[in-house]
Amino acid sequence: MKLCIPVRIPNGLDSCVEPHLPNAEHLLFFDTDTRDIRHVALREHLDGPAEVPQFDAVLCGSVDKATKDALVEKGIVAFGTDAATAGEAIAEFEIANPAAAPAGGCGHSGGHAAGGCGGGGHGCDGKGGCGGKKHGEEHEHKEGGCGCGGHDRPQDAISRKMRADALRIAVSSQNRRTITDHAGRCRKFWVYEIRGNRIDNKTLRELTLEQTLHSSQLGDDHPLDDVHVMITAGMSPFLYQRLQRGGIKPFVTEEADPDKAVQMLLDKVAHA
Repeated sequence: MKLCIPVRIPNGLDSCVEPHLPNAEHLLFFDTDTRDIRHVALREHLDGPAEVPQFDAVLCGSVDKATKDALVEKGIVAFGTDAATAGEAIAEFEIANPAAAPAGGCGHSGGHAAGGCGGGGHGCDGKGGCGGKKHGEEHEHKEGGCGCGGHDRPQDAISRKMRADALRIAVSSQNRRTITDHAGRCRKFWVYEIRGNRIDNKTLRELTLEQTLHSSQLGDDHPLDDVHVMITAGMSPFLYQRLQRGGIKPFVTEEADPDKAVQMLLDKVAHA
């Protein structure tokens, strides 16, 4: 598979990732089969646009809707990542093995993608994978990619917990007002207690730097251990896989308001 990663300065696998794809001045191309690396400068060509090789997927932090739609139209999926370097982003991608589920929505690859799952990015969502800034729509990941594991649909598992009055939903909100992306580095989460398909209680949980999902280890005691669902605007394929293994159903949404996103999910489950 040929990957494209927006970077700030070309420096091989140590290149710093440019989080927002449209802002990139350089692109790093990596072939997962041959391990070949190629750099392309986008804004140094005075005689015309830079020649960009063909690629299958983008690893980035976020993309805007127009870019995401353009990628989807060309059959390119986008996977979200909050990795600092190109090498780390590629390692996350290969560990998560998102090939089974393309991004761009939840059927998108296995990781969240920028812009939503949409082909672009956590769809898992557009972010291309999980990780995106915003995904085309709230969606659940399919098993093997964005999946939520097991043979049940994510809605079925959530519905059972709702009936048992035991559903808790965490929403990443670093600014405490809107749903934010980079869930792995987020330190503030609204946690909703759901009873009878309604929001019964809402509390803010603040993590220390050591407790962020990016820094903590699966299996360690964690403030979000009792959560059943996580809603975010984007996450990396690596985090998506971790949440699945920890029994948490990941959802990536384009909705900015935490209360509305939770209610949208509850309505979706109720009508599934």
